[in-house]
Amino acid sequence: FTIGGTILNSFQQATFRQVGGDMHGTFKNVTKEQMEELEKDPLLVRTGARLLLGMPSDPPFHKAHVEVSYMEETCAEGYFCIPEQGSLPKEGTDQIACDTRILKLLGVEPKIGAEIVLPYYLGSNTGYPQPVTGTFTLSGWWTYDEAGVASYAIVPLSYAEEVLSGYQKQGDRDLTGRWDLNVYLKSAAHIEKDLVTALANHGYQTEDAGKDNYIAIGVNWAYMGAQLSGNGDPGTIMAIIALLLLIILTGYLIIYNIFQISVSNDIRFYGLLKTIGTTGRQLRRIILRQALLLSAVGIPIGLALGYLCGNVLTPVIMSTMSYKNTFVTANPLIFIGAVLFSLVTVLISCRKPGKMAGKVSPVEAVRYTENTGIKKNSKKSYNGTKVYRMAMANLGRNRKKTVLVILSLTLAVLLLQITVIFTRGFDMDKYLRNFVVTDFITGNAGYFQTGGNIFSNETAVPETAVDAIDAQGGITDSGRIYGLSGGHRNLLRKTGIVIFMKSGTMRKP
Repeated sequence: FTIGGTILNSFQQATFRQVGGDMHGTFKNVTKEQMEELEKDPLLVRTGARLLLGMPSDPPFHKAHVEVSYMEETCAEGYFCIPEQGSLPKEGTDQIACDTRILKLLGVEPKIGAEIVLPYYLGSNTGYPQPVTGTFTLSGWWTYDEAGVASYAIVPLSYAEEVLSGYQKQGDRDLTGRWDLNVYLKSAAHIEKDLVTALANHGYQTEDAGKDNYIAIGVNWAYMGAQLSGNGDPGTIMAIIALLLLIILTGYLIIYNIFQISVSNDIRFYGLLKTIGTTGRQLRRIILRQALLLSAVGIPIGLALGYLCGNVLTPVIMSTMSYKNTFVTANPLIFIGAVLFSLVTVLISCRKPGKMAGKVSPVEAVRYTENTGIKKNSKKSYNGTKVYRMAMANLGRNRKKTVLVILSLTLAVLLLQITVIFTRGFDMDKYLRNFVVTDFITGNAGYFQTGGNIFSNETAVPETAVDAIDAQGGITDSGRIYGLSGGHRNLLRKTGIVIFMKSGTMRKP
């Protein structure tokens, strides 16, 4: 569970950075009044508002997606924008906080108090952008995450309101001046349901965009709970249930066999106790006390060793799965569940051996040899006995116990094999096939920007560039992407080419 939990947590943390944040969900394009109303809902644990200003698109930002906005501290924390050096900008100042990629593109040294001149556009995705140039003082910065889809520059609310004071929104597609309320819920198990319920509590809905009480929501699909609730694959759920049952059955059989063998070895001792007047109930209590004493000593040791082994093995396993960062989890529910499972298993496992010890008579205890009562024919041999025959005869003395021991050992090996398959069977190519179908995509820098008009004469890939790429060799297949620009529905324009590379011929872009 430590290894599995760490893998899931690491995968989830990596996906957070691809999504852009770890908030459970977002109420999109809301007014200040709606935010103040929704923030009071009991389903929301924490909230953080964000006001988007605009985006730069001219060089040196033509190949980088950068967003200029105001963020509350909770929102900045959720977007991983808390400065490593310095602080967030203070109200009523010309301060700005941003990541190291923005500073590198601007040629500014990361230093508190450095002057930053940042040109950007209001209404950058409307087709009619309005240029703005801001001069700021650097108040803080953080390291740019290569897995992130965007860079963020955070400005004070006072500056944002001043810039927007004379701005007129240009339709529903205009993101400038839009407020988003990012929220954290009590649980990530049913994010969408909780967001819809919170809206309904205040008379809003998210189904009919044509009504005045409509508010759009966004669910952070990086959370495992959101993925399972939204895409409840029966096969995956059944596999998880089967694995849990296998773990429970394996643990039960191992513990049960230990108690059964222990009681069988001490059966003569229990018989002698009966000769001095010990009752069957007292014998069962003796065995139960022994079990609880072993549990009190063994369970803490097992928890510590299991957690330490998990921490040692997890980085090795994560390295085989191409994870860059490992986020070790120490969920207390895992430890509580392990303690309860072990105690319940011990109590169940010692019941039958306790009954066996309580029912045995002193005479039977002295003669007890684990014989099942199966009568065997005597056989003469002229070659003498063999070791393997003696071993087989020993296994046949108590066939039920033999079957249980072999089954418990087999299930333990099977469980280990499943873990190995799970950790070593990760295929990066199959994983990426769900998201990309090519090795490289070549296109105009605007093609990789979020929003804006990417289908135009300016963004078309020149034939000379296509010919130059084809001339390099090693390309097994390629295809062009065509699209329609807003004002030219009858004209297709090339915006990018897709390249398939031969195995072993991967090159740097």
